[in-house]
Amino acid sequence: MIDFLKISSMAIFDEIEIDFTSGLNCITGETGAGKSLILGALTLLMGARAGREMIRPGSEKTIVEALFTVSGRDLVLRRELYPTGSSRCYIDGKLTTSAGLVEVSSGLIHIYGQHEYQDLLNPRQHMKILEDYAGISRDNVEASYKEYTKAEEAYKELERLIDSFMQEKEYLEHCLKELTALRIEEGLEERLTQELQTAQKASELKQTALAAQELIYTGTHSITDLTAEARQQIHRIVAHDPSMENLVHSMDSIMAQLEDMHVELRGRIDAYEYDPQRIEDLEEQLNTLREIKRKHRTDETGLIRLTGEMQQKLSMLDESGNNTSFAKKKVDETRSRYQETAKTSLEKRWRAAKSLCKRINADLEDLGMPGTDFRVSQLMPDDVDKAFLDAGTRAVSPNTLLKGDFLISTNVGQNILPLAKIASGGELSRIMLAIKVSQKASSEATLIFDEIDAGISGQTAIAIAHKLKELSGHAQAIVVTHLHQVASVADSHFVITKTVKDRTTSSALQKVRSTDRVMELARMMGGDSPSLSVIELAKELVGSHEGRPLLEN
Repeated sequence: MIDFLKISSMAIFDEIEIDFTSGLNCITGETGAGKSLILGALTLLMGARAGREMIRPGSEKTIVEALFTVSGRDLVLRRELYPTGSSRCYIDGKLTTSAGLVEVSSGLIHIYGQHEYQDLLNPRQHMKILEDYAGISRDNVEASYKEYTKAEEAYKELERLIDSFMQEKEYLEHCLKELTALRIEEGLEERLTQELQTAQKASELKQTALAAQELIYTGTHSITDLTAEARQQIHRIVAHDPSMENLVHSMDSIMAQLEDMHVELRGRIDAYEYDPQRIEDLEEQLNTLREIKRKHRTDETGLIRLTGEMQQKLSMLDESGNNTSFAKKKVDETRSRYQETAKTSLEKRWRAAKSLCKRINADLEDLGMPGTDFRVSQLMPDDVDKAFLDAGTRAVSPNTLLKGDFLISTNVGQNILPLAKIASGGELSRIMLAIKVSQKASSEATLIFDEIDAGISGQTAIAIAHKLKELSGHAQAIVVTHLHQVASVADSHFVITKTVKDRTTSSALQKVRSTDRVMELARMMGGDSPSLSVIELAKELVGSHEGRPLLEN
């Protein structure tokens, strides 16, 4: 609820402070005094756009600041407007954006006036009003629909892929056979190129290896023989100089390495055989590999990945029957779950609609609209099965299944028609009031009604006063009114007065009690110079509003 509101340098307000209370707060005053400016100030705290004309002439800036109680703690919202058209927003003293202000204030203030009935004029909002009244959410319906559409899309995508793969099955099998035959691996082209070069030089390499073998091991005065002779000489030295023992070990190591070289060369000499067929095979492999790389425009790594993808596609084709059956089963299951969830939601809404219509029709009769027939048009739960599928086999969205409309006939014998088409502004204001009384808004929300009683008098005015009083028992209400019947039942009554001094207009606000309140009610009933009888009636209204019936003027 709003505990305190301060407005500085705004239009005809120099500075006003309002200490609101729980229950019903009424704001009255002569036309043009600035009553609606207070609501305008609150809309600024809701993030509304502000024109430069709202800034009081000669002022550096306009400031609107309010103290709220939210979940037992204080919350301060502040907005400053500047002549340049810019503004600054604050939450608990910290700078924020207009979007941040909107996010925090949404749900704290609800304004309803002659021009603020978008919810009632927009059929899309009608079912939200009904669902709020019933205390239900369509989140579970939308979640089950999302699950269904996800399964449906997965099934369609699987069918598309299978169809696509089926059309290229022969091509896939051919390519996979080529790739498998090559035994693709990283660096394959480099290895084949090296093997081909070796095969082409086999004869030359064999002769070179034999020459090396002869020098190292098999020839007269080979390196191995010379090394062995050197080792013997070193042994003789060690016999008289043990410190040279390490040279013996070094010579042993050299002899071992020479032996290894001999074995390696012998193997190579046996392997180096010129083989024209081997050369032809390697050339063919290498040419095939290069052709495939050009064909697929990738390297060995890409070919390895491509091989896996082709194997996966062909495997999917092999398992297509099982995969499509599983996907189709999931579609059927999620569609059935969505259908049941929507039907359950509609059943709850139908029960709520019956109760809501009964209450609203009763309240509208009290509010001066006897004979009004208010109804809710929506899909019947038993008709969900018929309306569930579109022209094809796809389930329709929750917006289609759960759509609805408020219907009304304001006079006996008239046709029931959509509310937005036939209700007048005054009727809309009373319908909104009846709905708000039925909804019993959150105790933390503040409901603001701007001249909801315009064009109303007599018993209807008394009824509206009672309804506003009833509503304020559940949530703080602030009402801008011209009706003394409404003002007389307020828990707090504020009066705005306008003065002109030195060609400057200013408005001030005062909370009235006792005699001041009586005189304001008398002014509302009898003008600026009320008669004694009107003043007496005002006294009676002030003294009786807490228990005894209101008197009609």
